[in-house]
Amino acid sequence: LVIFYEVDPSDVKKQAGDFGKVFKKTCKGKKQDVIRSWSQALAQVATLAGYHSTNNSKTDAEMIEKIATDVSDKLFSSTRSRDLDGLPGMGAHMEKMDQALNLGQEDEVRMIGIWGPAGIGKTTIARFLVVLDNVDQLVQLEAMAKETWWFGHGSRIVITSQDQNLLKAHGINHIYKVNVPTKSLEIFCMYAFKQKTPAAGFEKLAWEVTVLAGQLPLALRVIGSCFRGKTEEQWKDALPELRSSLKGEIESILKFSYDALSEKEKKLFLHITTGLVRTRNVETLKDYLANTFSDFQQGIDVLVDKSLISIVTGYVEINDVLVQLGREIVRKKYGSEPRIREPGKRMFLDDASEICQVLSNDTTGGGSLIGISLNLSKTGGKLYISERAFERMPNLQFLSLGGDCDSLYFPQCLNYMSQKLILLSWACFPMHWLPSNFNTQFLVCLNMLGSKLQKLWDGTKPLNSLKTMALMYSVNLKQLPDLSTASNLQEMYLSGCSSLVELPSSLGNATSLQKLYLTGCLGLVKLPCSIGSATNLTILNLDGCLTLVELPSSIGNATNLK
Repeated sequence: LVIFYEVDPSDVKKQAGDFGKVFKKTCKGKKQDVIRSWSQALAQVATLAGYHSTNNSKTDAEMIEKIATDVSDKLFSSTRSRDLDGLPGMGAHMEKMDQALNLGQEDEVRMIGIWGPAGIGKTTIARFLVVLDNVDQLVQLEAMAKETWWFGHGSRIVITSQDQNLLKAHGINHIYKVNVPTKSLEIFCMYAFKQKTPAAGFEKLAWEVTVLAGQLPLALRVIGSCFRGKTEEQWKDALPELRSSLKGEIESILKFSYDALSEKEKKLFLHITTGLVRTRNVETLKDYLANTFSDFQQGIDVLVDKSLISIVTGYVEINDVLVQLGREIVRKKYGSEPRIREPGKRMFLDDASEICQVLSNDTTGGGSLIGISLNLSKTGGKLYISERAFERMPNLQFLSLGGDCDSLYFPQCLNYMSQKLILLSWACFPMHWLPSNFNTQFLVCLNMLGSKLQKLWDGTKPLNSLKTMALMYSVNLKQLPDLSTASNLQEMYLSGCSSLVELPSSLGNATSLQKLYLTGCLGLVKLPCSIGSATNLTILNLDGCLTLVELPSSIGNATNLK
């Protein structure tokens, strides 16, 4: 779909006229091969049939309505003809949703609830519409869609939930109950054989596995992917375990697929689902986990192939049921041995009471701990950290303490932190500097929001792995460390650091720096001349830097600034 708004297609094709002038400015500083590819792309686009505002007597509103209608027609057509082919049983759902939506009644604002158990396909049905997905509390619903008059005439608000009573309590009268699909075997076969029917010789086996999977689409997808590519003998060998381990609950069904992974793949799945690495961006995940998983991309590909995760526009998407499965495995599987019931002997901790126990008790072990994630507001108002707490955690890689700062009781000094830290995120860090032996070799993200830091450390430390430094509202911070080795640093967030007077001259070594936020740095007097070496800088925010009189002339070298 091409829209030529107040521009002539011939100018786009030839990069002429006002369009050409803007294009030349955009190309300034770019390599010739890049400019050439852009020019060729524009020439190709200009030959496509589209909408021309300059060659149309209609108003903008009329043109927009025409575009919206055409797009809607195409989406509806493609949904019926293409998308539903990959979603067996969805056609019947869509027909019933059409009736519930009653789109012909344009004067009415209608709320529709989609109700059904986890994994049955509520979100998949809702993808066709604008939706409030997976609502489980009335307060959420009232905050986002309390009254129908909030929306324009003809609006349709769709809410998915496992709780029918919640939908009724909100006064939603149009509720579509999602029943078990009638095409369960077809769904299973789409993932096991990449076709709608079982491969020759697998008919009986495929039907038995479909029945065992409980007919829930999520389970059928995951189990189907698990069996894909296996021989008939391998199917037969796997069936006894499947029969004995499954009780029909979706968690048990999905656990079967998890158990089929290698140990490294299991650990990668758990790293993603525990939420210790608070990102779903694949590249950022790779930064965090590359040292732990040398074959990170291969592991991600396996999880995608097994339908345990999916990758959409560079981000990991994972069903809530699978997230819950991962967290439950962490609690139980690490595990089945009685000794693991001691929280200090597990790999991941995100339970407030267990973390409080580990951090406050010097006799509690912590040698197996890889990650701790705690919202301080969940500690009941108190968290005591022993002076030697982190000495018992030599393998800790991810430490995230956020939330209410008033509940922290901290020792006078902290002499040790894990030498393997990849992520250190500590809101309101109470000390004036980090331990002198703090190791930065593996550090990817340093986030110390609202800390009492006056400085981070003295001297030069290895910062080759560091991608993000966030020290916002650390009002006592007077100096930043030497950044000579921070060649991969991409983001610096220093907003609200009101005591910061200047940035280090070594900032120029951060040649990968893309974002630098200095909003509200009231004491900042100057920027280093070396900032001109940060040629990849796209965002430089100096709003509220009241004492900053001028910028260095070298800033002109940062040609990518927006």
